[in-house]
Amino acid sequence: MKKIYKFESREKLFEAVANRCAQQISRGIEKQGRANIIVPGGTTPAPVFEKLAAMSLDWHNVSIIPSDDRWVDATHTQSNQKLISESFLRDKASKAVLIPLKNEAVTPQAGVEQCEANLEEVIRPYDFVLLGMGNDGHFASLFPGISNLTQGLNLNNCNKAIAIDASGCPVAGEITDRISLTLSTLVDSHVIAILVTGEEKLKVIDACFEQVNANAVDAESFPMTHLLKQSKTPVEIYWAL
Repeated sequence: MKKIYKFESREKLFEAVANRCAQQISRGIEKQGRANIIVPGGTTPAPVFEKLAAMSLDWHNVSIIPSDDRWVDATHTQSNQKLISESFLRDKASKAVLIPLKNEAVTPQAGVEQCEANLEEVIRPYDFVLLGMGNDGHFASLFPGISNLTQGLNLNNCNKAIAIDASGCPVAGEITDRISLTLSTLVDSHVIAILVTGEEKLKVIDACFEQVNANAVDAESFPMTHLLKQSKTPVEIYWAL
């Protein structure tokens, strides 16, 4: 099931996404005593995090996991762990637990095993997965052109996370050593929400749906098409100009 929700303003968009996430957090705590959610880095979701942080939820029973991260220290300005800590784990949400993907290993390749061991302790399915999307159709750090993209998008992949070398991917920026959750991990959830803004990204979403509807998804397609094609987990797309 895929649904697209369009909003007349970004403020209403961010409010709707925050409320949807809060709903799933409350559901998870009610059903199993705690909730586990996955969220992206970047600047777009920051207003969602701020709204959530002001909500009176049972935060000490909530675990927050980044969808991906650059392999940099947690104090680095481009660390997703840093962004999530500063914009989400504050106010009433300060009692939530952040489970980072980055660890003390020198490289993401060396750190994958410890990352997966940490994730193994988390109850699944995840209650809520929030993702962004780039203009190239990537989500998390699953960029077009990376050498192990097929592995990252394989729904039968048993790996929860993979090391990413994003060299040659212009949208990845200067820091190309990354770690990312796999598609098989992301769909092990109750619901996936995609947060997108602007006309360009709406065009990308439309192009992805065209490929899915035409059954024209292949290894060279926008990575997002693989997420939209799967039928295991409902996907909700939230958009505003």
